[in-house]
Amino acid sequence: MLLQAILLCLATLFGGLAVLLIPRFRPATFRLVLAFTGSYLFSITLLHLLPGLFAWDTSATQVGLYVLLGFFLQLCLGFFSQGIEHGHVYEPGQEVQLRSLSPLALFVSLCIHAFLDGAILSPAISVKLPHAHNPYRLLVGIILHKASEAFALVTVLRKLIGQRKVIVLYVLCFSLASPLGLWLSGYGSQQLFLTSEGLVALAAVAGGNFLHIATTIFFEASSHHHMNATRLIATLAGAGLVVCLEYLL
Repeated sequence: MLLQAILLCLATLFGGLAVLLIPRFRPATFRLVLAFTGSYLFSITLLHLLPGLFAWDTSATQVGLYVLLGFFLQLCLGFFSQGIEHGHVYEPGQEVQLRSLSPLALFVSLCIHAFLDGAILSPAISVKLPHAHNPYRLLVGIILHKASEAFALVTVLRKLIGQRKVIVLYVLCFSLASPLGLWLSGYGSQQLFLTSEGLVALAAVAGGNFLHIATTIFFEASSHHHMNATRLIATLAGAGLVVCLEYLL
């Protein structure tokens, strides 16, 4: 669990601080990374996370309800973050939308989302999923997501705040949200703070969260919802990697 927490923290820091170290970035390249990440998250949710949850010793209809709640929870969080968690970086021409953002509301909503990302990696949950001996398949998807999410966050904060020290502080605090979710969910289950049903609910809410993020990334990765050949290849590569991990390894 400690290694997972460190990797989550480092991925977030790397993605966020990269914006400050790289003078310019190509939006087209970032959209390719988003296409791959969104496809990986979507596929790992359908092939790895949800099958394990529906096979758990609980009502399938309850799991479905929790997934639905997670989907709409992310919809509500997105109202405050305005799409940063799925890589929206506000390119030129979107200054009016950008000025309507509140840095604090953006930060809090992203931290709630990141907390759920970390909670889903709790050993008490991952042991119930397929291929429990190799829990890092889901971790890889979340690491990719955290890096791209932090990249988008800092890109927007540079336009909203501009003060490098304040931005770095935001990134440092944000990098702790997912490890905190991982630690609290793991500690809570070990100390019997979370029942089996509570773990199912937490994992299913996070699953619904992933579904919203991944499907939205598909649209964000395509300018004007147009899927060119390069983005199609990146999307298929993300899904193909999950299929290989789940069925061939």
